Amino acid sequence: MRPGDLTSERGFTIVEMLIVLTILSLVSLIANTSFRSFRERAILNRAARVVAADMALTRSHAIRERQNVSLVADEAGRTYAIRTANGDTLAVRILDSSSDFAIDSLNVLAAGDSITFNSRGLLLTSFARVDVGRASGDRQVQVNGLGRSRIIKP
Repeated sequence: MRPGDLTSERGFTIVEMLIVLTILSLVSLIANTSFRSFRERAILNRAARVVAADMALTRSHAIRERQNVSLVADEAGRTYAIRTANGDTLAVRILDSSSDFAIDSLNVLAAGDSITFNSRGLLLTSFARVDVGRASGDRQVQVNGLGRSRIIKP
């Protein structure tokens, strides 16, 4: 072969390159969709764990302070506060879009949208539940009469 002859060079054709790029595009599309779904579930699970931890914090403050302590929710604002019987605010949690734990809905299933623990750490009602939701689903944080909380998937 002569040096100027193009048939002696090896490489990929444009069709082969287009096929490879198409396959890579499809794989990245599938991976991106899976990652978004994973991220949505992770944010929702993290928000539920934060609510459960704040329930435990409310209970421990009640025991330590030897007085009733409540977790009082503002469902429309997706916030809640931990307050003592004296009205002192111990902590405030914001779960709106500006938060790392952003949720779309907050629903406290208890009288007055508040969950109250007495000085022994027992729930004043027999049962309470907080529902947190996002577009990917929702989680429930249930609290029994003894003050123990757990996260469940509905």
